Amino acid sequence: RNKDVKAWIQIPNTNVNYPVLQGETNDTYIHSDIDHNELSAGSIFIASENEDPFNDFNTVIYGHNMRDETMFGGLKSYMDESYMKAHSQILIYTPEHILTYQVFAAVTYDNRHILNSFDFESEEGFQEYLDSLKEVRNMSSYIDSDVEVTTEDKIITLSTCNGNSDQRFLVEAVLVNEE
Repeated sequence: RNKDVKAWIQIPNTNVNYPVLQGETNDTYIHSDIDHNELSAGSIFIASENEDPFNDFNTVIYGHNMRDETMFGGLKSYMDESYMKAHSQILIYTPEHILTYQVFAAVTYDNRHILNSFDFESEEGFQEYLDSLKEVRNMSSYIDSDVEVTTEDKIITLSTCNGNSDQRFLVEAVLVNEE
């Protein structure tokens, strides 16, 4: 149907159950659906800078923060520790694999472009990013310190707006199983 479909994302027992696209630019699907029709909610999409989605050290996935909790509108619930524990797995279905990720953080972060701001090709750059997540300590953040994440891991970053143009809300998850 569309060669830009790279995967399907599902967070069990939530509204997140969508195809994941990747366009030539990050503007390709921000306000269009899978068929390139204009849609204010846009699509769930991978950052165009990810060269090898789900094999890169950090795959960044964007979605709008819709008031009706569609797209990534429900992610803000991850600020609550009990919600995070109850919805701790994210499933990514690719044509070749089923990838299971464990949520380890939900943080209100600044609005810098993550893939352009950290060198994920180096262990030091990846560690710098992981450290930056822990440094963001505010009422709109929660980190599950029981989930170990190292620079040897692969992670996904679910990124959505939070109504403040200087910030983004991120849900971070680490790959724990591949079938």
